[in-house]
Amino acid sequence: MLPRQRSCDCLMEYDASTFVLIMLVFLIAGTIKGVVGLGLPPVVLGLLTAMIGIYPAMVMVAMPAFVTNFYQAASGNNARFLGREHWGFFLCATLFVGVGCWMALLVNHQSMAFMLGILLTIYGVAGLYNFRFVIQQRWQSVFGVVMGMCNGIFTGLTGSSAVPGVFYLQSSGLSKEQLIQAMGILFTFSSASLSVALYLQNQLTVFSGAISLVALIPAVFGMYIGALIRKRLSVKAFQTTFYISLLVLGLFIVVKNSGIWSWEI
Repeated sequence: MLPRQRSCDCLMEYDASTFVLIMLVFLIAGTIKGVVGLGLPPVVLGLLTAMIGIYPAMVMVAMPAFVTNFYQAASGNNARFLGREHWGFFLCATLFVGVGCWMALLVNHQSMAFMLGILLTIYGVAGLYNFRFVIQQRWQSVFGVVMGMCNGIFTGLTGSSAVPGVFYLQSSGLSKEQLIQAMGILFTFSSASLSVALYLQNQLTVFSGAISLVALIPAVFGMYIGALIRKRLSVKAFQTTFYISLLVLGLFIVVKNSGIWSWEI
């Protein structure tokens, strides 16, 4: 069992304006996910970390991330194939979330937020330049295990389960439909494991869980809006905008938590 930590002091009752802003963040993040198939946790964590801190943001994103990604994981007919070919990656990505959460107890929240900013920056740059790993077939299983371990640790430390897991899946030669379902499986197991770890650390409280459940409403509504936009907008253009936004957001979080910028939001 992970060490239990004191309940996060940041999870107080928010005023009306802050609550509205939180719901708006989930609406925006859900819309992005509806268009490109990913992006809810990175956007929510990036914006909310700047507003309320990384631990409250991690707690709030857990339930919406699990529900929205479970639907994505369950859609399609590739689950058996993906499980057979990449079970080591998925298993390590799930189990090592606990390791990351344990490591998070050893560092301060500012360092965790700084790391999140770095990951968002890397994610944005890699997306803009269409970065892909090229892995020889004979090393695929070993590389998958290593990437799964790294992905789980980063998920536990920052709450974001995209890096480097998405890069690994993109390198695996999956079709578009297989890749979308694989990302859904990765994010579903990662968010479920993160929720358990945060509960064991006494971070997932009744109040924070209630807000997370309420946040499902704008997140799902945003996905519906995103699906409508996807039919009318070039996904390529939207992806470019999305990755630029992640890059800017990541750099903002890095600067804000590096000591260079002393403003408080």
